[in-house]
Amino acid sequence: MKKMAKVLALSLSSMLIASSLVACGGGSGNSTSGNEDTPIDVKVNLDPMIAAELEIMVPGGNSNEQTMIDCLIDDFALLYPNVEISMSYISVNNYVSNVRNQALAGTLPDILWSNTPDFYDVVSEGAILNLTPYLKASEEAETLNTYLNEAGEPMKFSFENDFYTEFFDMTSMGEKCYVIPRSCDSIITFYNKDIFTKAGVDMTKVKNGWTWDEFMDVCAAIRTWMDNNGHRNDYVVDANLTSWLSVCYPMLVAHGSEVISEDGKNIIDCPETQACVELVREMVEKRYIIDSKNATSTSFETGNSAMLFQSASISLYANKPSLKGKIDLVSFPLIMDNNTPKIGAGAAGYSICSTSKNKDVAWAFLSYLLSQKGQQKMALNGLNLASIRKDLSDHTKANWGKNYENLNLSAYTYGAEYKIATEFFTRTKLTAKAAIQQSLVQLFTDATNASKPIADAISSAKRGIDYALIDY
Repeated sequence: MKKMAKVLALSLSSMLIASSLVACGGGSGNSTSGNEDTPIDVKVNLDPMIAAELEIMVPGGNSNEQTMIDCLIDDFALLYPNVEISMSYISVNNYVSNVRNQALAGTLPDILWSNTPDFYDVVSEGAILNLTPYLKASEEAETLNTYLNEAGEPMKFSFENDFYTEFFDMTSMGEKCYVIPRSCDSIITFYNKDIFTKAGVDMTKVKNGWTWDEFMDVCAAIRTWMDNNGHRNDYVVDANLTSWLSVCYPMLVAHGSEVISEDGKNIIDCPETQACVELVREMVEKRYIIDSKNATSTSFETGNSAMLFQSASISLYANKPSLKGKIDLVSFPLIMDNNTPKIGAGAAGYSICSTSKNKDVAWAFLSYLLSQKGQQKMALNGLNLASIRKDLSDHTKANWGKNYENLNLSAYTYGAEYKIATEFFTRTKLTAKAAIQQSLVQLFTDATNASKPIADAISSAKRGIDYALIDY
């Protein structure tokens, strides 16, 4: 049983939540302050005629996310006609600083989009609510009037039976869950079938569970074809290695390395880290990925690179003019040589602002997002990622695979036993998170710089993490 499942399996008789429900929204005696450790009384079954206003933060520039939430707002209005909902937008590139500034100004919306690992920063600001009491209360309640199936009928809420709980673990700290995942997000490999065919790739190697050695063989075949066919300045893989821990951190752990030990020590400087950096450097030297000191680049999105490490919806790429009819996907290649292979995973979803005046109404909205009907509706409006619900796991039947049934969407759900998130941040103070993250990003930026000595790259990362761990 997973961590969050264990939390929700606590004796219901000790909770006594539903028997003493008190509304939190609209200034109706909410006992919760900005301190998320303050005891909280929650109400999970609301009067359908309740009047309230909600503001929901979504990532700016992400039309898929905006469309998904917009469709839920439309449906929610049918359930709660007196709840008015608006959307605001946040820059993902400056997410943490923007949330911090809005928190200081007292202008944070009721519901905030968040993801791993950025939610750690938001927790450290005290800006979002511990949602475990809501999950417990929903588990105790026999039905939720917003928790509907596609027929519009109330459904019983069973956290462990209904959901892939490991993704809730990724947005939790200890026994406190802060973000409700809106889907199962894990790193996969998108690939351009047109380039693979022209390069004569041995497609027996391109399968869920393929190894890093098989991946490198495919890279070699494509590099040869590119060099012989006027694509010498293009690169085989758009790897996302120099900015995204969901790709590079699992590669470290697969080699047997780690960043922070269980007792909070910096352990990045080790032979296993060197082996990982050497593997990345090999990809640069063979021109499979771009050298980070190179100012120009080609990308999968423009149809120039053959592969992409990403966790996004298939719909984000499948309909681009440069890729239409040309792409498929496969699991992230498994690094088998030194340790247990790992696949990067995380969670994007929604939190409730700790100072919201309508927390219960916000939870009703998130409950609808988690419902079978809500998940199916979002899937028709851009959420072509594996559903967080177990009863919607089959992409050939659930809406998240609609129009893509012939593609290998099982790559999203392959290898649950290998998936790993950046939980090492919880082994030390949250205020160290930003500097540790920057040190790891710089390590892989240096790893992809062929002129940077590997020993110097690791030494620099160690110094940066040491500095982050200093008690100020």
